Amino acid sequence: MPSGYLYKVDTGIPGQTVYVCGERPFNANGDLVGAGDLGAQTRQIFENVKTSLATVGMSLKDVTQIKYSVKDGTGTMLVSDLHSQQITSIAATYFAAPPKISEMKNVTQTVRDDVLIEVEVIAIQ
Repeated sequence: MPSGYLYKVDTGIPGQTVYVCGERPFNANGDLVGAGDLGAQTRQIFENVKTSLATVGMSLKDVTQIKYSVKDGTGTMLVSDLHSQQITSIAATYFAAPPKISEMKNVTQTVRDDVLIEVEVIAIQ
């Protein structure tokens, strides 16, 4: 069960636009996956996004934009190269082609202290 929320926007033009916001690394039971492990949390988030999109007949191939909010702990506004590379590498296993727009930013806090990453996506079909 996805932990974020999904909403569909009817624009009056063919196709549909879907936003998945605040997706977090919780499993179907609501338990955090990968405490202290950015890689495990990132993979769980992508699984949750896949599940969310499937509920409206879409898939990761429809994602055109992704925004990562990473609790980096460095105190700077830049995500460390190590974390950026890890997230990018995992994303490459989920996307045949990377989304056209991708943003990664450091945040000082998330919904819980043990949540290291949150994701928002825009998908267009």
